Amino acid sequence: MDTTQAQILRDQLQGVEVGGWLIDGFHGNGKSAVVLPAQKGNQRGAIKIFHPELVERYGKDVQLERIMREKSLVGAVHDNLVQIFDGGECEATGYLYVVMESLPYRNLHERLIEVPIEVMPKIIAQVASAARYLEDRGLAHRDIKPENIAISDDFSRAVLLDLGVLLPIGVSNLTDVDQRIFIGTLRYSSPEFLRREEEDTIEGWRAVTFYQIGAVLHDLLMKKVLFSEFSEPFPLLVEAVKSETPHIVSENNRAVLLATRCLVKSPVTRLELVDWSDFNMAENPVSDALARLERINQRQRCAREAPITGSNAGWEADRRLKHFLDDLTKRFETRVAALLNGAACFPLRTTRSEKSPEQRTCTVCLGFEQAPDLGLPHRLTILFEMTFIDENAGTPIFRAASVGALSNDELKSSALRASSVFYTGDIAALLDGSPLEQVLLAYLEAAYEAGEQGHDPSGDALVYLVPEQ
Repeated sequence: MDTTQAQILRDQLQGVEVGGWLIDGFHGNGKSAVVLPAQKGNQRGAIKIFHPELVERYGKDVQLERIMREKSLVGAVHDNLVQIFDGGECEATGYLYVVMESLPYRNLHERLIEVPIEVMPKIIAQVASAARYLEDRGLAHRDIKPENIAISDDFSRAVLLDLGVLLPIGVSNLTDVDQRIFIGTLRYSSPEFLRREEEDTIEGWRAVTFYQIGAVLHDLLMKKVLFSEFSEPFPLLVEAVKSETPHIVSENNRAVLLATRCLVKSPVTRLELVDWSDFNMAENPVSDALARLERINQRQRCAREAPITGSNAGWEADRRLKHFLDDLTKRFETRVAALLNGAACFPLRTTRSEKSPEQRTCTVCLGFEQAPDLGLPHRLTILFEMTFIDENAGTPIFRAASVGALSNDELKSSALRASSVFYTGDIAALLDGSPLEQVLLAYLEAAYEAGEQGHDPSGDALVYLVPEQ
C-alpha cells in the first residue's frame, strides 16, 4: 500500500465505527494496513485496518486466519508483549481489523543510535521474556526485529509488537496458511527459516526465535542493521543470510558472545550454545554451584555433535578441519605466551600440542617446572583440549575444556576425563576475550593454594587442581 492509498483509506475511516470501535485520528501505516486511534466505550486502543484491495489480492481467508491467531491472545497480559483487545470482520463495513493497546513509544529501529550500552541487557531480556511467553502458549512470533519492538522514552520498557504472523507450533499442516511461502523479514531470518526448512516443533521455532533476538542484539551493539553491507542487490542479502558471519564488537563481551552464538547458522548448534536463561544478562552472576551445573549441562548438549558436512564431503571436509585445528593451535600457543609475559608470572618451560582430525580435537599441554624461589615447589601442568563443533560458515565453533594438576611427571591426555568445559563459541572470543586468561590465571593461583595446603604429589600421583572460575 503506497502513501496515496493509505491517505484515502485514512480519510474514509475518520468518524467511522469498525467492529464497534470509533475511529478518530491516525497513527501510521504499513505495507498492508493503516493504524488509527479508536475507542469503544471507555476503552481506548489502536485499530489496524487492512486495505480491502490487498485482502482481496492475497485472500480473505488467509488474513482472517492470521487475525484469529492474534485474537487468541485477548486477555493475555505480559508487560513486554502488546495486548490484543479485539479483531475480526466488521459486519457493517466489511473491513478486517485487529485492535491492540496504544503505546506512546517509537520503535527500536528508529532509536538504535540513542540506546545506551548499559540498558541493552535489560531490553534483550524483556524481548526474550515476551517471546518465551508466546512459546509457553504454543506460539512462534516469526518476525522479531527492531521495527517490531516499541521502546519507552527512558529505555526502561521494551514491548514486542506485530503479532500478524503468529504461528501455532506443531499444527502447521492444519492451520499454517503461509506454509509454502516465506513469512517474516529476510534480513532477520535464520538460514533454515529463509529456506522454509525449520522444524515445526518447540525446539525448531525456538532456534528461529533465538536467531532473531540475536539479530536485534547485533543491531543494538553495532548501531546498524544486520548485514547492512549486503543490502543491495537483493540476491546478495539472501546469500549473506545463508553464509556470512556478522562481525560484532563491543565493550560488553558477554553481549557479544551471546549475539555471536545466537547467529550461528546451524539451528542444532544454536540450541546447543544458547538457552533461555542466557538472555538474562542484567541479572547478577549465578552462584558457583549453578554455574558449574550449567557448564555440565552445556557439555552434555555439545556432546550431541552434528557431522561437519554431508557423507560425501570426505576429503574437502577433512582438509578444512585440519586447517582449522592448525590455525587454532598456533594462535592458542601465541596467546598463552603473550598472557604469561604480560602477567609477569614464572616463565613457561614446555609446550606440547597434538592434533587429531579424527577426533576433531587439538590439545595443548603447558608445563611449568618446579620454581621454589617463586613459591612453586612442584611441577604444574595445564592441559587444554579444543573440540570442533560446527564450521559455521567459516567462523568455526569450538568447545574448550581444561584440567590442571601438580605432578612429578607430565600430565597425559587421558587426564582430561577429569576436565571441565569452560568455554563454547568462536575462537576469536576465546583468545581475544577474557575466558582463556581467566582460566589460565585461575590454575596458576590454584597451584599456589595447593602448595600452601600441603598437597604433595609423589611418584606418578597427581594432585588435581579445581580453580575458581
